[in-house]
Amino acid sequence: MVFWSSQTLESRLGQLVTGPATPKVDCNSIELTVGREVYVTPDLNDLYKTTKQQLKAEQSFQIPPGQFAFLLTEETIVVPPTAMAFISMKATFKMRGLINVSGFHVDPGWNGPLIFAVFNAGPAPVHLQRGLPLFLIWYADLDHASEKKKTQPGPASIPPNFISSLTGGNDTLHALDQRLKDGVKKLEEEDKKLDVRIHDLRNAQTRNTVVLTFMTTIVIGLVGYAFRESIVSILAPRPTSVITQTQSIPQNAAESTQEKTP
Repeated sequence: MVFWSSQTLESRLGQLVTGPATPKVDCNSIELTVGREVYVTPDLNDLYKTTKQQLKAEQSFQIPPGQFAFLLTEETIVVPPTAMAFISMKATFKMRGLINVSGFHVDPGWNGPLIFAVFNAGPAPVHLQRGLPLFLIWYADLDHASEKKKTQPGPASIPPNFISSLTGGNDTLHALDQRLKDGVKKLEEEDKKLDVRIHDLRNAQTRNTVVLTFMTTIVIGLVGYAFRESIVSILAPRPTSVITQTQSIPQNAAESTQEKTP
């Protein structure tokens, strides 16, 4: 098995890859770009809202951490019966955690776009867009033309049965961590609201105590003012006893004077 050189690829490029733009040869491989259709698996919150996306030119999308995706190439690939092809992704995106899980070869006789199944094993979303050079394909000679080969064209879009196998939703560690953070944040907000409520209740209790004390003082003052004459009359000495004592003094004095007169 001999891999094709850049010279061989460039000389046969029009027979191998067709698309809206002229393919680019990178060393001894051909660059393939993200096509018009993608599917990204949802988390549990968006389980029944997510389906295939039809992308416009240069439209962006992202693959969250821990999620799978099907990516259709923009180009149509042809593999002659005398060769086979190997596929991968560019190292730039591998280093971000994006992994090709769809397989690593294309059979002799293939004719159609390629569907890459990828998984984001990184800690952050991977941002992509239509037309982005993401994939690479290598060609290699077989010792003979393969009698067993692909005879039917490859699918022009992502088949529904591919999507059905991944529609269960994937609650990733990233999603669980985010949900935990959201829950903690919600509890902190509820705790702050409770603290404010307790503070308001304490202030209200203090105000009520002050008002009650003030009103009690006023009531006691009013009651004392209303019964002041009765209280004074109860506490003051009786005037009749004073008069009696005053009147008895002259009488006794007169009696004493009479006794002293010869």
